[in-house]
Amino acid sequence: MKKELQPKVYTDCVVTCACGNSFVTTSTQPNITVDICSACHPFYTGKQKFVDTEGRIEKFERKLKIAEEKAKDKKKGKDKGKGSQEEKKKKRTLKEMLEEAQDES
Repeated sequence: MKKELQPKVYTDCVVTCACGNSFVTTSTQPNITVDICSACHPFYTGKQKFVDTEGRIEKFERKLKIAEEKAKDKKKGKDKGKGSQEEKKKKRTLKEMLEEAQDES
């Protein structure tokens, strides 16, 4: 076998987690940094933890806020259509006015 083809193996590779936990293993890299490990992973700890490395939660909250604002605006638009009886009479069609005139006579 050619020596240039095989990567160098580090038997004392230190893996460091964002929670502060670290352990030694064998790898082709001398040091590895990870975001989550078995000491802090929700599956192993039983505690709920949000792992949000790409801003997914904030993105969802922004979309939810926009949707709520649109729903409020839509509801306000429907409330504007509800008015007093006088306003409703002003918005009647010609056909409705003729029918009322016929009913009165």
